[in-house]
Amino acid sequence: MSEGLAIKLNDCTTKGYVIAPAGYGKTHLIALAVRTSVGRQLILTHTFAGVNSIKTKMTALGVPVSKYQVDTIASWSLRLCLAYPKTSGWETENPTSKQWNKLYGSCSGLLEKRFIRNIVASTYDGVYVDEYQDCSDSQHLLVCALAEFLPCRILGDPMQAIFDFGEGKLVDWPSSVYPTFDCLGQLDTPWRWVKAGMPELGDWLKEVRNKIEQGQQIDLLTGPPPCVVRVYSKPEYLLSKQYSSLCDLLGHKGSVIALHGGDQQSKNKTHQLARTMAGRFSSIEEVEGKDLHIFLKKLGAAKTAQAGFLLAVVFAKKCFTGVDKTLTAGTKKGEVAKQTKVTKYPMILHAANGYLSNPTSSQLKSFFLALKANPETSIYRRDLLYRFLNVLKMHIEVKEETLSETANTYQREMRHKGRPLIHQKLIGTTLLVKGLEYDHAVILDADVLDAKHLYVAMTRGSKSLTIIGMGRYLPAKKV
Repeated sequence: MSEGLAIKLNDCTTKGYVIAPAGYGKTHLIALAVRTSVGRQLILTHTFAGVNSIKTKMTALGVPVSKYQVDTIASWSLRLCLAYPKTSGWETENPTSKQWNKLYGSCSGLLEKRFIRNIVASTYDGVYVDEYQDCSDSQHLLVCALAEFLPCRILGDPMQAIFDFGEGKLVDWPSSVYPTFDCLGQLDTPWRWVKAGMPELGDWLKEVRNKIEQGQQIDLLTGPPPCVVRVYSKPEYLLSKQYSSLCDLLGHKGSVIALHGGDQQSKNKTHQLARTMAGRFSSIEEVEGKDLHIFLKKLGAAKTAQAGFLLAVVFAKKCFTGVDKTLTAGTKKGEVAKQTKVTKYPMILHAANGYLSNPTSSQLKSFFLALKANPETSIYRRDLLYRFLNVLKMHIEVKEETLSETANTYQREMRHKGRPLIHQKLIGTTLLVKGLEYDHAVILDADVLDAKHLYVAMTRGSKSLTIIGMGRYLPAKKV
C-alpha cells in the first residue's frame, strides 16, 4: 500500500492528510512520495532529531537532495521572517518560549503577501508536514497559509498527541483537520514489528489501538502474545517489582527502555530509579537540560573556589552514586587536603585540590573524570554527565566565553545533531522517547497512564513489552 499511497500523496494538489500509527513506516512513506515528485518539496517537522531521521531515510532510499529541503517549523518560520523584517514585523533572532506563537502569527501574515507567495512557490512545488499531532493551533494556521498556494500533505497520529512543545494548545483534528483536509489514506502495516520478526506483537498492538480509540479497555489476561509480560503488583510492592523487572532485563541483548509518564513527578522518578539501579539503567534528560544550566549559572556566580567546588560536589551527586565514599573529610568541606596513609583515593584528592587551587574548567573536568574512573561510583545520569563534560571540553577550547555561554552553544549544536545516547539500558518518560524505537519496553506504572501516553509507551519496544501495574484492564478507570 505504501507505493500506491506515496503516489497519491504526490498527486495531491490541495490539502490532504494521512493517519500514520506508531511504527507503521511514516518516514518511509514521505521519502517514497518525495522520490516520486518532479519538483522540490519542503518537509517540515518539529525537532532536529526528526529532521535527521527524515534525511537519513531519504539517503537510504536514494532520493536526490535536489528534490527536498527538510527543516523544523520553528527554524523555517524564523528564517523567513528575519529575511523580510519590515514586512513581517519580526527582528528577534533568538525567540523565547513565549515568543514563538507570535512568530508563527507573523509568518502566517507574511505568507499572505503576494510577493512572498511568489518567492516561496518558486522555491518549492509542495509541502509535507510530519508529526502533525504535535502542531499547535498557531502552527496549524501557518500550515493552512502555505496550503493556500501550495499542495500541502500532513502526516500524523492523533493517538500520539501528548506533547505541545510549550507553544500553545495542540491542534484539534476533528474540528481543524478532518473538515478542511482530504483523507488520503491510513498506513495499515505495523512494519516496526514485522521487521523485528515479531508480527504477533504488531498485530496485538493494532488491536490495542483500535480499542483505545473506541474508548475501550485492554484485558491483559486474555489476548496478548507471549512477548507481552504482565507483572502484577500491589501498591506497596511497586518499587520492588520495578527493580526486579529491570534486573531481569539486564541480560537481554539489545536496547531496553523503561517508561514513566510525562508529568514532573514522573520525571523525578526516572532519576530516582536509575540511582536505585546503581547506574545499570541510566536516566534520560530533557532536551533543555535544566539541571545542567542551573548548576552552571550558580557556578558562574560563585565568589570563591571553595563555593564553586561545593556546588560541583552537589552536582556530582546528581550524576554518580557513591560520591561521599570517595572524598576525604577535608575535601567534603571544600578544603585543600593532604594525602595521608589512610587516603583511599589519592587521584580524586589531587583532582579536588587542583580545582580548589586553580578553579578552571580543565581542573573541574579532571575531578569529574576521576570520579568516573572510581570503582565506588556509578553513573546513573549519563546523559547529564556527558553533556557537562562536553561543555567543559568546549569551554577549555574557547576560554573567552562563560561556562553558561558555552553551554548555550552546546545546546544549539545538540539540537541539530541529536542527543548522544550510547547506553543500551535506559529509563525515561513517554514525552522524551515518543518517536523512538527500542528492542524491549517496560511500562513502570501502567495504571497512572492515560490512553495516549499508554499507547506511546506500548509502541516503543519492537521485540517485547513488560507491563507493571495493579490492574487487569488498561487504561485504568479513573476514580
